[in-house]
Amino acid sequence: MIDKIHIGQRANINVKHTPNSEVIIYEDHRTILNVLFAKKLNKEIEFPVNIILFDNHDDFCKPNESALAIINRFNENEPSIRDFWIFTEFDLRVLDDDWIKAGMELDLIKNVFLFNATETSLGFLSRYETTKFGTKKLYNLGYIWDAISNKGCLNDIIKDDEFGEFWEDFGWVNENGEFYFDPSSKFIVDFDLDCFSTEILDKRLAIPDEILDEKLTSSYPRDSHSFYSSQELIKEMIEKSEITTICFENQFCGGFTEVFKIFNYINKTFFENKIK
Repeated sequence: MIDKIHIGQRANINVKHTPNSEVIIYEDHRTILNVLFAKKLNKEIEFPVNIILFDNHDDFCKPNESALAIINRFNENEPSIRDFWIFTEFDLRVLDDDWIKAGMELDLIKNVFLFNATETSLGFLSRYETTKFGTKKLYNLGYIWDAISNKGCLNDIIKDDEFGEFWEDFGWVNENGEFYFDPSSKFIVDFDLDCFSTEILDKRLAIPDEILDEKLTSSYPRDSHSFYSSQELIKEMIEKSEITTICFENQFCGGFTEVFKIFNYINKTFFENKIK
């Protein structure tokens, strides 16, 4: 019987509790795998989970052959928490761009739904064939406020042929012409804070609050009688998630000053300033 792993006592990981969700905060994005592995060992979440990901990058690179060999050994014989932590720190890429496929190979991650990525070359749907756990998917959905706009992938009822597989995987249900979010698979919501950053004159900066407010609070019709804003949808996803994770990655946000602007905005907008 393994002792419960208290991830909040680990370096580089902070655990906060809010009325909306348990929130786990760290610096390097690959640390999310440490969190998921600890949750698996503690039997707190049923795996694999879907990830609703807000990130300026897709992080969908394939791990190198030596990392894949270690993953294959882990899948044959479950590693200790110490060995797993060593793997994520020293065998995955320090650019934090291969953690998704590594998580898929470990069967911690099922499918990924990516919002707000601008530095990506991926199309709408990318499939990845894992060594042991079948085909996993990454959906690149663009800005969330565009996804729920009149012709977006979360609002265009007539495009069932194009988006039907995505709607089923995501848990986006069309009932008599009105969509609602009712996922059948467990999922987490993950923010890389660079999702709300932008580049101006070669400088990476936090998007000003007033611009984000306009985008996130604009309401879009789900049918002729119902309206929905992306802020409402994100809060609903957070409330229905198993956990919410937040990755600072300050070097991709313009530094500590800019990343804390973004963090404070997310805390205010989605958590009523309850992350303390």
